Amino acid sequence: MRIGSALKKERLRMGLTQDEMIQGIIKKSHYSKVERNLEGISADSLFEILFAHNIDIDNFLDQIKDEYRSVEDKKAIKLNQEVMGAFNESDTDKIQEKLHDILQLKGQTIFKYRAIISVAIFSGQLSLLSSDFKKQIVLQFSKYDNWFENVDALRLLANCMPIFKIEQLDNIVKQLLRHYSKNRNYSERMIERIAIICNNYLYYCFYSKVKGKNISACLKFLSNLACSYHFLFYHIVEEFYFHLFRDEKNEAKIIKKQLISYGYKNLVSSWKI
Repeated sequence: MRIGSALKKERLRMGLTQDEMIQGIIKKSHYSKVERNLEGISADSLFEILFAHNIDIDNFLDQIKDEYRSVEDKKAIKLNQEVMGAFNESDTDKIQEKLHDILQLKGQTIFKYRAIISVAIFSGQLSLLSSDFKKQIVLQFSKYDNWFENVDALRLLANCMPIFKIEQLDNIVKQLLRHYSKNRNYSERMIERIAIICNNYLYYCFYSKVKGKNISACLKFLSNLACSYHFLFYHIVEEFYFHLFRDEKNEAKIIKKQLISYGYKNLVSSWKI
């Protein structure tokens, strides 16, 4: 859906005229053409209109995002959803099929790295990857100056932890948690990315029997997340790993059953107890 169509949809939902919608922010003649997708609208004017009516920004962007993404980005998003579904179903053939499709994409280097590592971990073949390939991933991560806030860098870290030496990984995670503990003015989506990294770090340390130095810090970060529905899963994850690292497996099993009953089966199926 284009921006103009989304604006019209929101206006009709609220039962407003075009004059009431624009509130003098832009000329009505211009806005009329915007709604018909005949003219564009500046970012300043768009957000003034959205904020004037308390329109949910995230929801609005969700409506229009596919229209403004490249063909390759759309393919990548679709393939990411499909390969995640294959992982959740433990469908080995489908996983390999989707990996092949991912590797055919133009560009998308980070996505390809993440997919290769995830498939290698799933199939128990991580050790078969060449040392040169692993070095490429570490080198790619090191290229990001502001990796604390770079989405590609954070995704790469979340999926490729076993590639790093534990000393490297511990140093990276320590810096990351220190940064986000000091700076709290981030969106829920950004904080969730850090929560995912904490979850993956705890999973990696426990199931790979790695003695990481940030276990307590990751548990604390998850525990300190806002008490909102959005972070409910991660609060329960913190309790799960808290018991696992204390060798309280019965308590951990109860929590896993609770998560399954809450509809998180696809996220906890790999949690072996």
